[in-house]
Amino acid sequence: MQSLLHRCGMVVRRRWFAREIRPAAREIIESARCLLVSGLLLATMAAGAEPPSLAPRVSEFAWLGTVAGVESGSLVRIALPADALTRLQSRAGHDVRVLNAAGEVIPYAVTGGDGPVRQRHAVQTRAFSFTSTATQAIADLRTEVQLLAALDIKGVWHRNTLISLQVAVSDNLQDWTPVPVKGPVYRFEGAEPPVNTVLELQEPLSVEGRYLRITWPGHTGVKLASLTGRVAGWRPPVPAVRAELGAGVADGASGFVWSFPFATPLSAVHLHMLQGDDPVPLRISARADPAQPWKLLASTVVYRQDLPGGLGSNPPQALPDAQIAQLRIEAGNGVPLPAGGLRLAAELSPMQVLFLATGQGPYTVAAGRAGTAQAAVELESLIPGPAMVPDIVPLRPVKQLRAVLPGAPQLWAASLMPAHWKVRGPVLWAWFLVPLAVAMVAVWVLVRPTHRP
Repeated sequence: MQSLLHRCGMVVRRRWFAREIRPAAREIIESARCLLVSGLLLATMAAGAEPPSLAPRVSEFAWLGTVAGVESGSLVRIALPADALTRLQSRAGHDVRVLNAAGEVIPYAVTGGDGPVRQRHAVQTRAFSFTSTATQAIADLRTEVQLLAALDIKGVWHRNTLISLQVAVSDNLQDWTPVPVKGPVYRFEGAEPPVNTVLELQEPLSVEGRYLRITWPGHTGVKLASLTGRVAGWRPPVPAVRAELGAGVADGASGFVWSFPFATPLSAVHLHMLQGDDPVPLRISARADPAQPWKLLASTVVYRQDLPGGLGSNPPQALPDAQIAQLRIEAGNGVPLPAGGLRLAAELSPMQVLFLATGQGPYTVAAGRAGTAQAAVELESLIPGPAMVPDIVPLRPVKQLRAVLPGAPQLWAASLMPAHWKVRGPVLWAWFLVPLAVAMVAVWVLVRPTHRP
């Protein structure tokens, strides 16, 4: 009987509790919501924000930089750094904006964003035959008037081995001047194996009136038949921007995969092992979407050895122009991957921005926002005359303000705010979290059970 009376009392108390507390809790929650809305409106007015717009907001971009000390009306050229390039969501740089101190988008143009920027295919000279022995090969290049950037070698040598060739030039066949080169030649076996028959020179070489000699100390069985010179370009290519991407994710026992959360084209990749080991042939595959099959892009060799001439590691491997979301590296010919794993550095196609300083500075450059329409103007509209080229405008330094991953929580929260709002960081989160916390504490105080003696 006592138990029944106790239960009846609990039911009565609960009904009374619900009848008395629910309106109070509802009133507290409604007050908190009003406080939140009022706070946002007051902050917006205090910050001088503009009404919400469909245009992209600076707060939604993953990378921000600033260019200070620019006179209004001047033409400015900057190079996007690696942190900006690794956040772009468009190959052509559509998600780039330049704004003045008032938050207005000003006229700007993007160059170098249509694809990998590489030196044009080098023009080849005619082939020159070698006078060869067991230890050296000499070619008469005295009639060649072009500056050479590389030597394409025809010959035979042992497979699956790095053949380090040493180059020298002379005008009398007695006094020889060494010519530094960038890497060895090789031929590996297997399906679509890595092959390199080109000796790239460290600097363009004048061979007019000279003989050229190639030797291969430490190797036997080398027979060189001829070489073809590759002419150096008039202007060197714009250096690529290097971004360290670290170790990949293991994919089976013989491969690694790297995922790229950016759309900037890759001109080359540099793979390197952490410790010295035998050369490992590699196959480089890519795909534009994780649902697509892998497509072979190139074959190369990774090594880290003390080679003659001081070269200790493989050079970057150039890639064809392709949209790449994931890159897969796998060992070939049944050779195991390096014991210490692989590290990858991406060489990104350089991208520059020219803008006309309109309004007051400092000027903000924003980059990295998915689904952003192009807003850049034609380059010709910024260049005053046909004789003017972008390279004449000096490059100015850019100070980085922010670099986060696209889709980061702070970008999502900031996108809820009116355009060009100046509140940032902890203050931004406080406007959302403090009223919510106050409401939750008030409800908890009202609904917590009261223990009476």
